[in-house]
Amino acid sequence: MAKSGALDEISAELRAHCPQCQEMFSDPRVLPCLHTLCMDCLSKLEPFATMEKGQKRRSLLCPVCDSEVALPAGGVKDFLPDMLAQTEVLRERLRSGGHQMPCDLCADGKGERRCQECKINMCEFCCQAHRRQKRTSAHSLLLLRDLPPGSSLSPAPYCSLHPLEELGLFCEVCAVPSCRDCALLKHHGHELRPVVEVAVKHKEQLRGALIKWDPQLEGLEKTLNAVYRVGEDLRQRADMLREEVEVFTEGYIHAIQEHRLRLLRDIDEEVNRKEQGLNLQKARVHQQLSDLRTATSFTRGLLHCGPDHHIVRAKVLALSRLKDLSHGDRSKAEQVEPVSIRFSPLEEAGLCQGYQLYGAVQRGGVDPDRCEVKGQGLHSGSLGALCSFTLISKNNVEEPREQPRVTILHKESGRALQPSIQDNHDGSFQISYTPTEVGQLSVSVCVKGRHIKGSPFNVTVKGTLRSHPGIYHCCTFCSSGGQKDARCGCGGTMPGGYQGCGHGHKGHPGHSHWSCCGSILEKSECSGVKDSAPRNLLRTVAL
Repeated sequence: MAKSGALDEISAELRAHCPQCQEMFSDPRVLPCLHTLCMDCLSKLEPFATMEKGQKRRSLLCPVCDSEVALPAGGVKDFLPDMLAQTEVLRERLRSGGHQMPCDLCADGKGERRCQECKINMCEFCCQAHRRQKRTSAHSLLLLRDLPPGSSLSPAPYCSLHPLEELGLFCEVCAVPSCRDCALLKHHGHELRPVVEVAVKHKEQLRGALIKWDPQLEGLEKTLNAVYRVGEDLRQRADMLREEVEVFTEGYIHAIQEHRLRLLRDIDEEVNRKEQGLNLQKARVHQQLSDLRTATSFTRGLLHCGPDHHIVRAKVLALSRLKDLSHGDRSKAEQVEPVSIRFSPLEEAGLCQGYQLYGAVQRGGVDPDRCEVKGQGLHSGSLGALCSFTLISKNNVEEPREQPRVTILHKESGRALQPSIQDNHDGSFQISYTPTEVGQLSVSVCVKGRHIKGSPFNVTVKGTLRSHPGIYHCCTFCSSGGQKDARCGCGGTMPGGYQGCGHGHKGHPGHSHWSCCGSILEKSECSGVKDSAPRNLLRTVAL
C-alpha cells in the first residue's frame, strides 16, 4: 500500500504537456533549472549574451521560472532529453487510443503487454511464446494501458554507433553510458562500471539529497501557511477594529462621524501597508517553494522510476540545481511579522468641530514613510570634519525600536564610509560620519528594509575648512587688536585711513560676523580676506 501511494504521488507530479505551448511534449528536453520544454518551444526562445568570470557566454531565460540558463555549445539540442516526460506522453497516447506500440521482438505485431523483468513490449503471439519458455514463464506480463504510473515503455537503450550493443556500461571519466565496443575504442583506459551498479550509487546520492531538502520544503510550506494565516488574522483584526470604531463613534453626531471616518482611513492605510509587505513576502516564498518543488519533484521522479542510464546522466543536473537553491538565504522569508495594529479608545485625539475626542489607531512598529531627518550632515560636509544628522522615527514606546540601516558611498570612487549610529532612547537616532574624500556622497537611510522619504540623499563634501583669523567679533578693527591695515569683509572704511569699518555697518548690532571675510556664522568656512571690495560697497562710516 505504501509503495502504491508513492507511485500515485509520482504519477500526479509527472506531466505529459509542455508548460509553454500546453501541447503534448514533442522531443522534451530538461533545462538546468529542471523544467522540461519541447524542442520547438526551446528553439523559439531568444538567446542573449552574458559575462561570467570575464568570459562571454550565451544564455536563455526559462519561461517557467525566469531563471537564466546557460546555452550549451551545440545549442538547445544538447540539453538532456527527458525520458520520463517521453514515457508519460506514450502512456497518455495509449490511454486515449491514439498510439500503438510495436512489438520489440517481432517488430510486426502490435505491442499489447510489457514484461516487467525483460523491459520489452510484446504482441499477443510473442507473449504466448514468452510464457512457454521455462526461463521466462514466471515473468509478469502487464497490459500497456494498465502499467503503474512512472513505468518505462521504451526498450533498453542501444549504442548509436553499434546498434546491436546495449549501453550497459558507464564511463566514470567521461560521465556517459557506453557499450562494450565503445568501451574498447573510445574509453580505452577509463574506469568503466556496469550502469546498474553506478545507478545504485547515484540513487543513494539522490536519496540523500532529498532527505536533506525535505525539511526545508516542509519549512517553506509552513511559512507560506503562516503568511496566509497572518493575512487572515490581519483582515479579521481590521474587521474587529472597524466594529469597535463604529460603537465608539455612535454617540458623537457630526463631529464623531468625521472622527470615525478618519480612524477608518488610518486603519485602511495600515492594513494596506502591511498587506503589501505580506504580498511581497508571499510572492517571495511562492517563488522559493515553486523552485524547490520543481527540483525535488524532478529528483524524486528520477529516483523512483528513471531508467538507470537516465539517472547516471541526470544526477549531476539534479544535484547542481539543488545546490544552487541552497545558496539563497531564506531566513527572512521564514519570518512572518505578527499583526501589531490596535485601537486605543482612551487616547486623546484632539478637538474636532469643538469637541474633545478620544480614540486613536496605533500603528505597529515604525513606518518608514513617516520618518524624518534633520541636520547639516545630509546636505554638506568638510573633508576630515565630523558630520551628523538626526533620524526621528515615530513608533509605540512599548515596542522595541529597530536600528536604521545607513549606507554612505563616495559616488566617484565607490568607497563606503562606516557611520556611527546612536540611539537617543526618545524615538530618534544620531548618525555621524567623517568624510575621507572631496566630492559627492550618497547617503541612504533605510528603516525596516525600506528607504525613508528623500533617501538616498546627496551630500557635497568640500576641502578642509580654513579657520578664521582673529576673534569672532563685530568688526575687523576690534578683532584684529586695532591693526590699521586690517580690512573688513563688508567693504567699509574708517576716517583717518583705517580700513576697518568701525561699529556702524549693517552687520552690527543685529549679527556679529567674522571680520576677515564677512561671514555671519561663527563656525562657517573662511572664504578669505578681500583685498578690495566692489565700488558700490565702499562707504565711509563716521564713528
